[in-house]
Amino acid sequence: FAIQNAARARVYGFEAGMEAQLAPRLVLTSTLSYANGEEELDSGLEAPLRHAPPLFGESHLIWSNHQLKFDFFAAYNGEFSFEDLAPSEQNKPFLYAQDGNGNPFSPSWYTLNFRGQYQFMRGVTGSFSLENITDQRYRPYSSGIAAPGRNMIASLRYSF
Repeated sequence: FAIQNAARARVYGFEAGMEAQLAPRLVLTSTLSYANGEEELDSGLEAPLRHAPPLFGESHLIWSNHQLKFDFFAAYNGEFSFEDLAPSEQNKPFLYAQDGNGNPFSPSWYTLNFRGQYQFMRGVTGSFSLENITDQRYRPYSSGIAAPGRNMIASLRYSF
């Protein structure tokens, strides 16, 4: 006996990225990914593909000087309505938010973030990050774990 995938699936999507030099020290970068698909169930019917994540991406506005760098960025994720969830995911209400009808769904979300870095001297760099500045409650798709609220990180790195 062997466990085998007996159904068929179609997967499609795209990934795009861009980088634009807005000024001598200012750069805008952005990435966006989209995947979708359908799978054939054992009954012969088609349903949304289970492991295709919703639309997601990041956009960064980065200013840098010789020793100093600032990065203001947004991370974002699209919505999966109840109808867009795979049947196996529709039966996991503990993983998802509830829509107006009480059905599980994955809402869209975004976070606004800031990161700064300063090189004090050769080999010594300090950094500071403030993540999820607006304190959004969000859950990465199908993770079952709500992400942290506002988050602050400070570090000092020494390389030799």
